[in-house]
Amino acid sequence: MSVLPPRVGWSLALLLAMTVCEVAAARAQGPTAQSLRSLIESQPEAVRQQIREELQRRAQPPAAPAAPAAPAAPAAPAAPAAPRLEPRTTLVIRFSITAEFDPAGPAGSLLQRWINGNPYRLDDSGSLHLPGLPPIYLAGLHVEQAKVRLRAEPALANVLVSLHVLPFAPLGVDALERFGYDFFRNPGRSPRVADVPVPVGYIIGPGDQINVQLFGNRNRAFQAVVNRDGVIHIHQIGPISVAGLSFESLRREVALRVTEQMVGTRVSVTLDQLRSIRVFVLGEVERPGLYTVSGFSTAVNVLLAGQGVKETGSLRRIEVRRNGRVVSRFDLYDLLLRGDTRGDTRVRQGDVVFVPPVGGTVAVYGEVNRPAIYEIRGKTTIADSIALAGGRLVTASADGVRLTRVGTQGISGQDVGWEEVGREALRNGDIVQVPVKLDKPHRSVRLSGHVRQSGLYEWTPGMWLTDLLPDASELKLGADVRYLLVGRKSQFKTRSELVSPNLEAAWRAPRTAADLTLLPGDTVFVFPGGVPRTYLARGIGGGGGVSVLGAVGIPGGYPLVKGMRVSDLIRAGGGLKRSAHRTEAELARYLGKEGGWKTFQVDLAGVIAGHAAADIRLRRGDELTIKTRSAVERRSVVVTGRVRFPGRYHIDRGERLSDVLQRAGGLMHDAFPLGSIFLRTDLQRREQENLKRVADRFETELASVALGSEEGIQRFTTGQALLNRLRSTEATGRLIIDLPAIIAGDGGKDIVLQDEDRLLVPETPQEVSVVGEVQRPSAHLYNRDLERDDYVQLSGGLTDKADAARIYIVRANGGVVAEYSASRFFYRSNGATTIQPGDSIIVPLDAEYVEPIRIWTLVADLIQSFAVSAAAINAIVD
Repeated sequence: MSVLPPRVGWSLALLLAMTVCEVAAARAQGPTAQSLRSLIESQPEAVRQQIREELQRRAQPPAAPAAPAAPAAPAAPAAPAAPRLEPRTTLVIRFSITAEFDPAGPAGSLLQRWINGNPYRLDDSGSLHLPGLPPIYLAGLHVEQAKVRLRAEPALANVLVSLHVLPFAPLGVDALERFGYDFFRNPGRSPRVADVPVPVGYIIGPGDQINVQLFGNRNRAFQAVVNRDGVIHIHQIGPISVAGLSFESLRREVALRVTEQMVGTRVSVTLDQLRSIRVFVLGEVERPGLYTVSGFSTAVNVLLAGQGVKETGSLRRIEVRRNGRVVSRFDLYDLLLRGDTRGDTRVRQGDVVFVPPVGGTVAVYGEVNRPAIYEIRGKTTIADSIALAGGRLVTASADGVRLTRVGTQGISGQDVGWEEVGREALRNGDIVQVPVKLDKPHRSVRLSGHVRQSGLYEWTPGMWLTDLLPDASELKLGADVRYLLVGRKSQFKTRSELVSPNLEAAWRAPRTAADLTLLPGDTVFVFPGGVPRTYLARGIGGGGGVSVLGAVGIPGGYPLVKGMRVSDLIRAGGGLKRSAHRTEAELARYLGKEGGWKTFQVDLAGVIAGHAAADIRLRRGDELTIKTRSAVERRSVVVTGRVRFPGRYHIDRGERLSDVLQRAGGLMHDAFPLGSIFLRTDLQRREQENLKRVADRFETELASVALGSEEGIQRFTTGQALLNRLRSTEATGRLIIDLPAIIAGDGGKDIVLQDEDRLLVPETPQEVSVVGEVQRPSAHLYNRDLERDDYVQLSGGLTDKADAARIYIVRANGGVVAEYSASRFFYRSNGATTIQPGDSIIVPLDAEYVEPIRIWTLVADLIQSFAVSAAAINAIVD
C-alpha cells in the first residue's frame, strides 16, 4: 500500500474531516455517512487521527446569543498569552519529592546533582540536559506544558518540578544581530513622484507624458503622450520617435526639430506624468511577487515595496535581471556604510530584482563601534571585518583580537596580533572578538552582575567597596546587598581568591572593618536576590565549594571564599527562613578515605548571637543543613455567613469545628445550619484531578464513537459540548457535614480542622431549584404541600432527553437522596421523600440517548452536582 506524502496526507485528512462536519450539518446533502466512513477508514492511522482532531475542533457549539441588557462596563483587556520556551532559554528548576520517592533508587543519586545544576539553559535545539538523563526537548512549550513533559520522564515520576524562566539579557555573541536588515523595518516615507527631479538619464518609454511649451514667434503649450510605438506627435512638427531615448536626448531631439521647422521659435520640454512599470521581486524577500512601481524606481525602491530582504537573503549580491541576463549586481553595504548609490540600478519594465541566499557571515563584537553579524564577500580579512564594524574603540586591547573558528575538528581559538589582522583571511562562521584593554589591571576594577552599569572603573589607592557602590542607586531592583563576591588574583597565584563582603553592613559603617578595601584588578559581582546563585558568577574563579540545604532562602552550592564560616554560608544562602530551627544545625564534612563523612552539631544560636567559637570555619566540600521546625506554620480557617463574628480564625493542631464556632459566637437566629457549606482546599485539589481524569477518559471514548455508527457524528457533536462543559467545571472541595449534630455536641460528627478550611452558613432559604433535563430550569418558592414531581411540572416538565427513572434530590447540606421508579415514562413520586427548603431536584440525561458512551451519565451527573454546589456557594458569598 502506498503512503501519501505528509503534506498531501494531512490535507486530505482535513478535507475529509470538514466534509464529515458539513454533512452532519446539512444531513440531507452530499455523500452518505456510510460512504464517508468507508472513505475515512481506508486512510492510514495518522490521517484518521487528524480527522478526529478536526472533528473535535469543529464540534464546539457556538455561543448562545446574549439577552438584551444594560450597557456594561468595558471588558478588561485579555491576559497576554503565556510565553513559549525557546532555544537558549534560561530556567531555574525546583525539585521536590513525593512520598513514593525512593532515595535508594537511580533518581536518589541524581537528585542533588539536579538541584545543584541550576540554573539550566536549553541548548540550540531547545533541549534540556539534566545530569544522568537523555536530552529532553522543551522548545515550543509553555511552562505548564514543560512541567507535564518532565513528569513523563520515568526518572522524574516521583519528583515534583516547578519551572521559572529567567529573563536574562543575551551577552556577547548571543546579543548580536545581523547587520543591515533593520533598514527595511523602518523605510520611512517616500516622496511623491511629482516632487522628484527627473534625472537626465531617465529612459523614455510608452506611457510617459511630456509637456511641450513653445515661445518666440509662436507661443503655445500642449502635452504629448508616448504611444505604444514609442512616438509622440507635436503640432505642426509631426511624429517623433522617442522610445529608448534618455530624457536629455529627448530634449535635444525636440529642440532640433522645432529649430528646423519653426524659425524664431524656441521650446521647453519637461516630463509631467511618468509611466508605471511592472517589476518582479523574487528570491529571499519577505513578500515576493509582481509589483507596479514608478518608472523612476531603483532596485532598492522595489525591495522596499516587497517589504525588504529576509535574514536568509544576501544584502551584498542583489541582482537586477533583464531578458534573462544579469545587468547589474548591487552591494547594499555600499549604501548603508558609505552612502554610495551608484550601484543602485534603475529598473525597467519586466525586470527581475532577485535576492540570492546569504553568503558567508562573520561575527564581530567587543570593543568596536558597531558589533553585529556581517556578510562577507570574496576574500575578507580580520581588518576588513573590523572596518565593517566601524573600527575599534580606544578601549580596545593593544595586543590584538581573539579569533574563534568552527572547523572539522570542532571549535578552536587563536589570538591574532594587530600586525597580522590585515593578512588573516576569514571563513564562514568565524567570530572576531576585540577584547577590552586590560594591559594595566593595576589601574581599574570591574563591576558586573545585577548592576545598572557594568564594566571597568578607575581604581585609586585606598579605594573601598563603598566608593565603588556608594548607594543602592548603582544596583538594579532586587539586588542582594548582603552577599557579594569579589574575585582577586594575586601576583604569585594563577587561581583567583574570593571574598564575600556584606554591602549592607558596609553602608552602615563605611571605611571600617565592615567595608572592604579594593585591590587593583578586583572583580565585584552582585547577585540578583531570590534565585539560585550556582554558576551565576562564572568567570570570577575560586577553588572548591560548599553547600547549604534546608530552611534558608536560596539553598544550593556556593564557592568557598577566603576565611568562610558558617555565618557567611548562611548569608550566601539568603539567610534563615522563618521556619528554620534556630538552636542547632548539622555540618557534614568529608575527612578523607580513612575517616569518611562525619556530622558535626553546630550551635546555631551561638552563630546567630555572634559567638566566634560557635561560628565554625568551613572546608572544601562541607554541607550545612538548617533544620525546619515542624509546627512553625500559621494555620487558619475562615467562617462566614450567619454567625455572630464572621472572619478568619487561627487554629492549633487538632482543633475542631465546634471550637471555632464557639469562638465565632455561634449561629444567628436566621441561620440555616442544614444548608451549611464546608470547603477544604486539599479536597478541592483532589476533586479537580478526578475531574480531569474523567474528562480524559470521556474524550477518548468520544473520539472512538465519532466514526463508529450512523449516528456517530450527531453523538460526537452533543458529547463535545458536554466535554467542553466538563473541562470548564471547577471543583468546589465541598465536604458534607452535619452542622446541627456538631452544634448539639455529637463528637462523632465533629470535624478536625485543616489549614484554609472554610465554613459558610447561609440564612434560611425559601426556594426549591429544579435543574437538568426540564423544559425551563428554575427556582420555585417552597410550598410544603408540593412534592418532587409538582416542582418538575412547574418547570415545564421533562425534555425528550430526560431520564425520569433517575431523578434525584440534592439537599441543602450537599447530601443526595435518590428516588428511582420502575419506568421512565411514569415518574410520579411515591411521596416517601419530603421536599425541604433549599433542595435541588436534578433531572439527569437519559443514558439510552447517548449510548454507547459508557461514562456519559457520570459526566452529566458530575457537571450538575458541581453546578449546584457552586451556585450555593455563590449565593452565600454574594
